[in-house]
Amino acid sequence: MTKIAVISDIHSNIYALEEVLKDIQKRKNIKEIICLGDTVGYYPFPNECAELIRDHCSISMLGNHDAGVIGDEPAFFFNPTAYEMITWTQKNLSQSNLKWLTSLPRRKTIERKKKSIYLVHGSPFKTFDYLDAYSEEQWNHMLRNAFDETGTDMLMVGHTHVPVKVKMNSKHFLNPGSIGQPRHGVPGAFYSIVNMNPLTISMIHLKYDFSPLQKKMEELGLPKSLSERLNHGV
Repeated sequence: MTKIAVISDIHSNIYALEEVLKDIQKRKNIKEIICLGDTVGYYPFPNECAELIRDHCSISMLGNHDAGVIGDEPAFFFNPTAYEMITWTQKNLSQSNLKWLTSLPRRKTIERKKKSIYLVHGSPFKTFDYLDAYSEEQWNHMLRNAFDETGTDMLMVGHTHVPVKVKMNSKHFLNPGSIGQPRHGVPGAFYSIVNMNPLTISMIHLKYDFSPLQKKMEELGLPKSLSERLNHGV
């Protein structure tokens, strides 16, 4: 039985990432961890998070905040608070972790247990677009187009910070949600476990104490709005 842990949108939140990695280590038969991007941004532990991702993940994708830090995504694509943390991260990220971010792919197709899987932070149509919809009809239309574009059995994305899994005929779509900053109204850390044979997806929600992160943000004089949203998962 081969299982893959799928994580995304850590955003320099070391407390959430450590909680998820501890949970993964407790479970049986998880053979690898895949990160769908945005290791950095928003919170003040970019080096610690980058090093854990480098140590534990078999594959890591480039997220839009990662791209902002390395200068591949223009400032006007970010709101002022997000860009403040991107510039803060640029000043505080080590050269080795900066070099690692520049090496990350935007798109990647892999095969596991004879199933093809397309990996991207945002969308197969444009790397940092949001792949989401507001109705079942929109979802079906969007996913049909996405699977036509990728030609794969499975599509994994992040970016929206909202956990979603959809099965369409024999195809599977997964967004594991966000480890560092959920946005669907539920505080905590979110990730997914994919069982490759037979192909099934489990959505995991972990509670953790994020008050030390909020305290660190206050000590550093970083945006209070980023700390407060962790209380509400938005």
